[in-house]
Amino acid sequence: MKEDYQVSTDDGLLQPDVIYENLSRSTWARGIDEETVANAVKNSLNFGLYHRGRQIGYARLITDYATFAYMADVFVIEEYRGKGLGRWLVECMLSYPGVDRYRRLLLATTTADWLYEKLGFSTPENPKLFLQINRPAIYEK
Repeated sequence: MKEDYQVSTDDGLLQPDVIYENLSRSTWARGIDEETVANAVKNSLNFGLYHRGRQIGYARLITDYATFAYMADVFVIEEYRGKGLGRWLVECMLSYPGVDRYRRLLLATTTADWLYEKLGFSTPENPKLFLQINRPAIYEK
């Protein structure tokens, strides 16, 4: 806990409306529907960021809990940005029990790469190692 802030993996504390509202307006998931968000949350290791019980941020790991995780949907609501809370949220994710033994952690971002680099992420040495099917506007109508 940091002052009046908390990061928790307790799914019972999550506020689905906050998660949906922010993801549906994000650059990476614009237009995503509520059911898809709910399924993504249900099937992930979730990290909620709270200020006095109000959810102000979120991130999730898609993981097998043994060797691999993909970090996704990291956000802090606008009025709380610039306070180091996003960094703290990611640090909490990286210090979650067992994550230090994962062979690979991935994320895709077009913003804040400087933040992730400070926390140990780097551009793959061999980008040809990774292949993708990318549908960036899949949720937009």
